[in-house]
Amino acid sequence: MSKQALLIPLLAAGLLAGCGKGPGDAAINLGDTSIADGAIKLRHGEVALHAQGAPEAVIDAAGTLRIGGQAIATTPAQRAQIQRYYRNALAVREHGIATGKAGAAVAGQAVASTLKGLASGNTDQIDKDVDASAEKVQQAALKICDDLDGIKAAQDDLAGQLAAFKPYAGLIGAGDVKECRQDDDDKDD
Repeated sequence: MSKQALLIPLLAAGLLAGCGKGPGDAAINLGDTSIADGAIKLRHGEVALHAQGAPEAVIDAAGTLRIGGQAIATTPAQRAQIQRYYRNALAVREHGIATGKAGAAVAGQAVASTLKGLASGNTDQIDKDVDASAEKVQQAALKICDDLDGIKAAQDDLAGQLAAFKPYAGLIGAGDVKECRQDDDDKDD
């Protein structure tokens, strides 16, 4: 798909982004973040895990794991893996926000390049400018795939070390990480 085909959605994203508060406003409501079709949710500073047939598991930044409201005893190594899981889940949110901001910047660049190219008669430059900006979006999106890979690695380690965590071991699969990277590769076409 050509980068010009992305112009209309990017313009819309830029216009929607312009409807929010200015860059100096600190009050940003991130709300809940959902990963893996809601199997992993970030809310109120915790990561909640939802596996079919299992009670909700909740982890926090300190590496505490609660399943069904009950704290699970962990070793220092297990706690470190839980913290790794937590950090990667949080990184998905952060990198998602960065990707959205990069997308809004591409929209702005596309508008500016289009106006400049049309005014100067140099429409060939429009694609070059938009392509350069779109590369930033792609790089930001790849970080999300890396974060999913980090969740998968922590999840696999925990499932091997902590029997109570096994029901949550399939929330992120190898196919999810591969699909994320393929989706990003497909954007190059």
